[in-house]
Amino acid sequence: MAGDFLLLAAALASALLTFRQTGEISEEQRLRLSTGRLALAFIAAAALGRLTLTAGGQDAETLKRILDNLALYAALPLLATAVLSQAMHWHWSRAGWGRWLLGLFALFELCRRMELGELYTLVMGAAIGLALLLSAIRLHKSRARLASAGSGLLLALAICAPVLPLPALPPLVLAGAQAVALLLIAFTLLNSLREPQPQ
Repeated sequence: MAGDFLLLAAALASALLTFRQTGEISEEQRLRLSTGRLALAFIAAAALGRLTLTAGGQDAETLKRILDNLALYAALPLLATAVLSQAMHWHWSRAGWGRWLLGLFALFELCRRMELGELYTLVMGAAIGLALLLSAIRLHKSRARLASAGSGLLLALAICAPVLPLPALPPLVLAGAQAVALLLIAFTLLNSLREPQPQ
């Protein structure tokens, strides 16, 4: 329960931080921040669901599982993509972000039906970590680089550790790693808004 409180607080704080950008930003940068806030809202909803849906019953368990899957398999890759697109100067429209989110839903459902849950979790954790590490290489500001690299390592740990044949880490440690990673991602997005744009 303490880990869920920590994750909820971190997701809400990170979303609030992304509203604190100063100066004029482009429509593409605004879309990246909006995408990040949507992903953080998914993560906050999952944490809130684990805290409030404590009564037994199949419906409550199904809803918690849906929210958890939304946070892990849609929100976290969406956040990593927002950082990567900022670092790589990708130009995505609102429709493009929507199609990417639908693609994440479809990919999860495909792997679920193929009973590749653990493998998909490992691949997703590694892909998110690599995306954020690649972002760190491409960003120019040192603080943004460190924050992106740190968030990549922490999220890879939080996602992959529970399914690896390793000694189990306490849930509070995993939730804490993810909470710090969310704050670092918000910091990265804000500090990369003034990145020099390609000519």
